Amino acid sequence: MCSTPKTNSAAMPPKIPFRSFMASMTLEQRHSFAEVANRADERRTIREQRLGLNRDVKKNIKKDIPLWKILTRFLNRYFVA
Repeated sequence: MCSTPKTNSAAMPPKIPFRSFMASMTLEQRHSFAEVANRADERRTIREQRLGLNRDVKKNIKKDIPLWKILTRFLNRYFVA
């Protein structure tokens, strides 16, 4: 048997109106904030690219591990007390 949908009390809008932190800033402060945010974004993309290259290099190194080392690590981990 289906019942009628009920409203969710958690979905009600807050009683206190939300005010953005940007609303209290002057135009100059907004511009300087945007400049700092843009520089941070540029640094983030450069760092992600650099880390992405390093991860690719590490993946290639892991592929070059000889089978004998893989087997000894496995045996040491699970069968040697």
